[in-house]
Amino acid sequence: MTLITHPAEATVFAPDLPRGYDTVRSPWPGIDGAKLAVTVLLHAPSYQDDLPPGSVTPTSMQGGVGRDTSEPRHGQVARLSQWDFGLTVGIWRLLAIAERVGVPVAVALDEWGARTVPGLARGVAERADEIVVRGAAANSILSRTMDASSELAYIDSARDAVAHHTGRESAGWFSPERASTPRTTALLREAGFTWFGDWPIDERPVALSGGSAGLTAVPHPLETEDMFSLYTRGQPFTDYEDVLAATIDQLVADADVVGPRHLGLSWFGWVSGQAAFADVAERTLRLLAAHPDVRIVTPGEVASL
Repeated sequence: MTLITHPAEATVFAPDLPRGYDTVRSPWPGIDGAKLAVTVLLHAPSYQDDLPPGSVTPTSMQGGVGRDTSEPRHGQVARLSQWDFGLTVGIWRLLAIAERVGVPVAVALDEWGARTVPGLARGVAERADEIVVRGAAANSILSRTMDASSELAYIDSARDAVAHHTGRESAGWFSPERASTPRTTALLREAGFTWFGDWPIDERPVALSGGSAGLTAVPHPLETEDMFSLYTRGQPFTDYEDVLAATIDQLVADADVVGPRHLGLSWFGWVSGQAAFADVAERTLRLLAAHPDVRIVTPGEVASL
């Protein structure tokens, strides 16, 4: 066996080395003296079966009957109906849970759902603590194939539609499928947004600079997102609940070393809003609400610090 000789200045990984975080940045102030700020973003994505010409669709999508993750074919009701369930049942179940526990939540709506699903926009506007814009539709994404004017028009149209149908302005954005281009952040700022949630970039909000100055990335990790964990990874929901609890414990412990942390929970109406999974959402919110070192706030409040 050949042994690798490391350079003298190299740091060799060992599990017992002290951890180091945020070595070049000043500590984040956090929320109200808490060790961990948690934001809960509930997604209410709608699937547009007939897309306008020129729309860009994702190469794969989670959801629907079976293990096929290709984009559903036109009129494939068995797959399309799962997104509809999220809008007619799932999102309302999650909002009811949040109300019972007494915690604030943000809800992400897209243009298609706001325009076409009866009662969705107004009902969410009456119950959500913050409204977030989620692009045109679940299956209509931002792409490098767009030019700058087309991308800005997409952003503006979604923002205006959600504002019109909810009667509320939005400061936050979350891209369908987290898809974006190198210019998206600057265009979001130009469109008047102050935060976005696409990037699982850190365990604290990150203020952008340059052409995107004034925009804050409010991270939403994939490991604690229900769609990614339960569908993409196929994780049993009992394991998912354990991951959520362990993540909370670790972030609270880390705060003693590096200062306050942030956890952005990203839950979908068609996933955690299912009867099989909803008790996990409720137990997790009750755990957070009772935790002395945790404050649950809206993403907009986190971004404003």
